[in-house]
Amino acid sequence: FLVGKDFGASPAYLFSILHPERVLGVITLGVPYAPPGPSMLHKYLPEGFYMLRWKEPGRAEADFGRFDVKTVVRNVYILFSRSELPIANENQEIMDLVEPDTPLPSWFTEEDLSIYGALYEKSGFRTALQVPYRTVGDDLK
Repeated sequence: FLVGKDFGASPAYLFSILHPERVLGVITLGVPYAPPGPSMLHKYLPEGFYMLRWKEPGRAEADFGRFDVKTVVRNVYILFSRSELPIANENQEIMDLVEPDTPLPSWFTEEDLSIYGALYEKSGFRTALQVPYRTVGDDLK
């Protein structure tokens, strides 16, 4: 069996299509099957949805670049700890959805923030944005 969750679901589906002899079954969580090909996300999601905003090259970098790395990490953990997913208005960016005085989620400590901030300070956000946001729906070669 092959198991995939969230952005790991699509590779699990694709692997099972390309190598059916190697897979007895596929179990996925969070993402229903969609045939390979161009993404249809833009048809079903609001324009200000974080996935669409971060898919656009340069947009997240400009949004994140207004803040230090630790603040970006803080904001991301706050945003994705809410019950609703972040959707920006037309004149907003995703980072604008967090007030500076919003506390961290109870399960994410200042020590966690320092560690993740230091790691992203070294690596940047490019890979985190490229995989998966900017590769969703890419044509298969």
